[in-house]
Amino acid sequence: MPRVVPRYKEQARERIVDAALRVFAEKGYHEATMEDVADRLGVSEGTIYLYFKSKRELFKAISDLGEHDVAKVLSSAMQSDDPVKSFFELATDVYEQYEPLSGLLVELLAEASRDASLRKLVRDDFEKDRETMQKFLADLRKHGRIGAETDMNSISMAILFLFYGYAITRLLGIGKNEAKRACGEAMKVMLDGTLMNSQRKMP
Repeated sequence: MPRVVPRYKEQARERIVDAALRVFAEKGYHEATMEDVADRLGVSEGTIYLYFKSKRELFKAISDLGEHDVAKVLSSAMQSDDPVKSFFELATDVYEQYEPLSGLLVELLAEASRDASLRKLVRDDFEKDRETMQKFLADLRKHGRIGAETDMNSISMAILFLFYGYAITRLLGIGKNEAKRACGEAMKVMLDGTLMNSQRKMP
């Protein structure tokens, strides 16, 4: 076998995932093939299957990469003087890094409505993001940044809804600054509101 794929398995997986991300962004999930990913790397299709059994498994690896980035963003945000603002700035920067995948997100949501196994994959990804967001909100509450009565489940979902909306508006051609400002204002109102409502209830 030609020594095209790096020696260490982790390095090889990272290269394959990076290539798959670009191929999926260009062709969409449905049209992209494992052969396309192999061609992007200049290796045989069999080499890709040594690391990933299917296109779906490869997509999951891309999702896991995104989750890792989200976790890093939240960890960094909690160390700043203004965690909410820092989180939003860092999160939108991460989104812009994955901006070519906006169309893929819409395609996957459409495909998931017809494919139960893909729907589970997308739903599992959403639930992991929600759990991570709930931990962030719990830290904010612990430090008095949001109200003690905050419905963590609902707010975490609402924040994710905002970012889904951000992705779709960017896909529709809305400028980064305009979309970022609108999403940021909505998040600010939502989180500030939880603190204000809690303060009103205090004796």
